[in-house]
This record gives sequence, C-alpha cells and structure tokens, in this order.
Amino acid sequence: MPGIIISLNPAVDVEWRLPEVIPEEKNELESETRWPGGKGVNVARWLRWLGKPQKLFLPLGGLTGRELATGLRAEGLRYSRFPLTQANRANVVVTPARGPQFRFNASWPRLDRSEALRLRRAACQLARLSDPVIISGTLAFGVSSDTYAAIVRAARRSGRKVFLDCDREPFALAAREEPFLVKPNEFELAQWSGGKVSGDRAVLNAARKLSELTRNWVLVSRGADGALLVHAGQHVVFTARVPSLLVRNTVGAGDALLAGVVAAVEHGLPPEEWLRQGVATGTAATQLSPGKLPARSLWRELKRQVEVV
Repeated sequence: MPGIIISLNPAVDVEWRLPEVIPEEKNELESETRWPGGKGVNVARWLRWLGKPQKLFLPLGGLTGRELATGLRAEGLRYSRFPLTQANRANVVVTPARGPQFRFNASWPRLDRSEALRLRRAACQLARLSDPVIISGTLAFGVSSDTYAAIVRAARRSGRKVFLDCDREPFALAAREEPFLVKPNEFELAQWSGGKVSGDRAVLNAARKLSELTRNWVLVSRGADGALLVHAGQHVVFTARVPSLLVRNTVGAGDALLAGVVAAVEHGLPPEEWLRQGVATGTAATQLSPGKLPARSLWRELKRQVEVV
C-alpha cells in the first residue's frame, strides 16, 4: 500500500546569498536559488533519495503553486494536488558569508472555511487509504487546529502507521490520537510540556511523558546535541551524537532526520538503526546548500560515525 506525505502549507523556498547583511544599507545579492520547499516537500525529497519514495498531498494555487508543481515534476516527486484559490507562499532564507542565517516565512495563503473543510476531508480520506502517513509542517492558514488530530484519527482507525512533525496546538491535539512516532525538536517539546526544557535529563523526562501520552515512539531532534529516541512503554531510550562538523546550513535538517527514520522503519530495521540513519541523514543536510542532496559516500561515512547508545 503506497504511503502519503501530507503537506498542507508548502512553499517555494528562496535562498539569497551575499557577503554580509548590513543594517539600513542596500545589500546586494550574489545569487538567488529557488526550489520546492516546506517541511513535507523536504521529507519527500529525502525519502526518494533514501529509496522509499512517498506521494505528496499538498494544496497548490496561483503562480507560486505552478512554480512548485514544475519543480516537483523536475525532481521526480509524485504528488496529489488540492486546488487552492490563493497563491502559495514563498519563504526566504538569507545566507551571508559571515554571520548567522536569517529566515523569513510568509503568513499566507489563507483558506476560507469552506475551502479548509474540503482540504481536511480530502486529507482524511487519503490517510485512510495510505501507509505510512507522514504529517509534516504547519497547517495552512485558516485551517482549524484540530485538523491534524482528525487526520491521525482517520489513519489510526484504518490501521495505518502515522509519523507526526508539527508544533503548537495542532501537535498537542494530534499527539493525543497516538501516532506511531512524533518528532518535536527541543523548543517544540518545551511548548508541549508547558515549561522550560533544558539539559539532557529534562529533555528525557519530557520525552518520556510525551511517549506515555502517545503510547508510542518519540524522536527529539536536538541540533548539535544529536537526537533522542524514546518509547516509555517499552522502556527504550537511545541517544545519538552527531559527528563534529562545520555546519553549512540548517534549513531542512530536521526534515532529513525524520525521512531517515521513516525509511529505516519502512526497511524493517531495529530502532537503534532508525536513530543512526536519521541522525546521519540530518547531519548530511547540514553540509549542503538548502534543497540539495549528498553524495552516497558522505552519507555512508556519517552513518559510520554516528554513535548510538
């Protein structure tokens, strides 16, 4: 049975590169790169590279939607389109040669009530018929916060395996529906727990509580500190540390991590290897320009270097 990646707020991602950002001055760009983006599209790109391609479900509209569709076809990413009244957003990443990277995400398009309900029904129907179901990214603006919960519930009632990666209230509501695996980062885990989460012990305790709620797997991405995989009911805790490398880019690293784990699960590997492959894939993403994929040799070497305990 084919799987589906539900990506309800995709975007054209744009990277501007320049020597440095100078406040209140004209900043001349050295280059602009555009590619299909949004968390779900990032996951689809990596899953195809990992040999476990899944079909995307996403709303597309306007000139930006056509640009997205053209880019997806060029990459060989299969998708099912929900027709959108307004144009999709474009998100901008500003990457100076020196200093921090800046990200600017648009807060549109905004769906009206009728359009949002039709999108929700379509996503639920696909979730009933697909396995696995991967829910990735923010909700489309105007869509009710319990939409992901409804999609997880529909999939679970049909016996489907659900991977969930979102944040805020949509995450809290959907986590109650017991998806197979949820993937917060530390900040999102703190949002869910309602308090500060800092340090290994606090992260582990919060992850265990979340696993007790979902009765399933919790994967916490921790940036330079690696990742944590927990199943409270099975008394399983694995931690992984990332190799010490100069980070070129952080856009999409968490999506690559999730894709690595999903592919490992689908290949029937044990949980320790889910984490090893996920961290290696996420680390590989940090070595590349946004939207790019690594050489197989780099990925294999990173897998060899990832330590899981």
